[in-house]
Amino acid sequence: MNKKILVIGTSNIDFIFRVPHFHQVGETIVAEVMTTAFGGKGANQAITIKQLGSKVIFLTKLGNDVYGEQYKKYFLKKGMDAKWILKDKKLPTGMAIIELSPKGENRIMVSPGANHSLLPKDLIKNPPPWKEINLFLTQLEIPLETVSTGLELAQTYGVITILNPSPGQRLSSRILSMVDFLIPNETEAEIISGIKIRKDKDIEKIGNILMEMGSRNIVVTLGEKGLFFKNQDETIWMEAFKVDVKDTTAAGDAFIGAFAHGIHKGWPIREVLKFANASGALATTKIGAQPSLPMKKDLDDFFLNNLKY
Repeated sequence: MNKKILVIGTSNIDFIFRVPHFHQVGETIVAEVMTTAFGGKGANQAITIKQLGSKVIFLTKLGNDVYGEQYKKYFLKKGMDAKWILKDKKLPTGMAIIELSPKGENRIMVSPGANHSLLPKDLIKNPPPWKEINLFLTQLEIPLETVSTGLELAQTYGVITILNPSPGQRLSSRILSMVDFLIPNETEAEIISGIKIRKDKDIEKIGNILMEMGSRNIVVTLGEKGLFFKNQDETIWMEAFKVDVKDTTAAGDAFIGAFAHGIHKGWPIREVLKFANASGALATTKIGAQPSLPMKKDLDDFFLNNLKY
């Protein structure tokens, strides 16, 4: 397949603090270890797609600082096209502060920086080669107007669309009607639908609401509980793979990147979901965002060792 996946999204420098516990209001704690890594939802998802073997165009915006220069060199080393790696002359590169607990759970604060200057004009002045693209993936860490413009252009060219609605926010039916695959986690699904999840039937109710609002396929990622999928034809519950969790930071991005890869390849939906589930699980077994993203061989080996799934 010669077609490409277009990802539009963020690039952040992650500062990861391994802490003995999440601190309380007014409490000062000492981190056991502090490390830095490349991150950002858009970048994580694009790198996952690239490492799994699909052709990807990643449109992002870095800051005019040393972190931006380092990140650009990293992208070029990974085989990304420099044409789509934009620079804001005034704002810094996006950053994230990540607290990581002994259980591998995280709390994240993001300073968007240059990511928030990735605007619709960047899609219009320097348009991606839409005729070479069959799938468009984006998230909500960039301005909503940019997300909307990207979805509109993708629809115009008959391109499949995937939206990862993170960070969670209420979305209009107009936005959701342009989304072929909506992939929120539990919290994001609650925010968009207005329904609190207390039991499994609430997740099914959310699936119905999101479809009524316009989305054609819904995937709710449920962490260690697996996932829920729904469209007009079928409903699927799928358990998570059992792994030794060390850091959940980029698990959702690894899932979504693998999901996009499978849809791009035209696989049956159950195969796509299983593949994405494995990718997300593998990402939790290493520390850091992009250092944890699986290669194709990692997933091949993982499935060989988990034949019962």
